[in-house]
Amino acid sequence: MESQLLTIKEVAERLNLSEKTVGRLAQKSDLPGTKVGGHWGFRPEVVAAWQSRQNNVPVSEQPLPASTTGVTEALTLVGALNPLRMNLNLMSADKDAVLRELAMLVIPPSEKRLLSALVKALKAREELCSTCVSEGVAIPHSRNALIGVVDRPVIGYGRHPTGLDFAALDGKPVRHFFLLCAPNVREHLQLLARLARILRQPAFCERLDAAATPQDVVSVIQEAEDRP
Repeated sequence: MESQLLTIKEVAERLNLSEKTVGRLAQKSDLPGTKVGGHWGFRPEVVAAWQSRQNNVPVSEQPLPASTTGVTEALTLVGALNPLRMNLNLMSADKDAVLRELAMLVIPPSEKRLLSALVKALKAREELCSTCVSEGVAIPHSRNALIGVVDRPVIGYGRHPTGLDFAALDGKPVRHFFLLCAPNVREHLQLLARLARILRQPAFCERLDAAATPQDVVSVIQEAEDRP
């Protein structure tokens, strides 16, 4: 019955997406819906099945990004970076606050629903295990692909002047944060692998410490990524 259909607003709340994103998914038939009186309606079981697929699709079955279907630029860390998404003077005093501060580098505060969804996903991941990966460095990220939050891979970078407690195994404060956001698992793992490789390079963090501007950070990462 039509009265049982969910509205775009209700679906957006269930999936932690924006209403605009839900509308786009419906238009492309990615999320099957029905037009009723000029408005989209969605069966609850269809929405639940769609959400389940997004959260449980194995990496091998993830939809291939456009970059794999033609001759396009390869996925790189520098390609996912933007100086406007960097903050070399993070001011937060605890983990939850710094996660929100980092999330605002990727999602503008005016996008309240998307920002809340990202922060919630980041906190849930940290509750499982700290995302500290090496001395003084953390890579906050979501457990699942951030469908509807970002439509392309994005990395936000933040540097804390003194470092803060981020539940690192060595108990030391963390100064460097790479917030990794990707629309699918395949791209997430590709960027994570690239970050892990450059973080193993000697003196990489020292070069980040010496970076005076966001563009300097991009240059440091570009140099590290270009090394064989």
